[in-house]
Amino acid sequence: MSSRKPGAADEPASKVPQGGGELSGLLRHAEVLQRDLDKALADLRNEFVEGRDAARIVELRVAGDGSAVEARVQCGTLSERDRRLLEEALNVAVRATLERLFELRRQRATTVTKGLSLPGLLT
Repeated sequence: MSSRKPGAADEPASKVPQGGGELSGLLRHAEVLQRDLDKALADLRNEFVEGRDAARIVELRVAGDGSAVEARVQCGTLSERDRRLLEEALNVAVRATLERLFELRRQRATTVTKGLSLPGLLT
């Protein structure tokens, strides 16, 4: 006969709160979740997403955490100097936009959590 509760989910042992009362088990589970979230967010720094317009004139490359941005322009009618200036302007504009986006997300998270710091939440 199994000591398992009816309807209990089949979760890995490392993910299921163990002993010590419900609160301490919940806290241990939250610590595991936080470590997993921190690792996932750190891993995103090494992953990149690229996008381009339909004509393939402008291509953007952004790190998964939104930190690194690279803009490239492929337009035969622009001089090399103008192309570089346009790429730099795009890079600055996209970075500034992402910084504003992340600040807005932090503000919203603070509003929802009433100032409670929850690392990884909307950052």
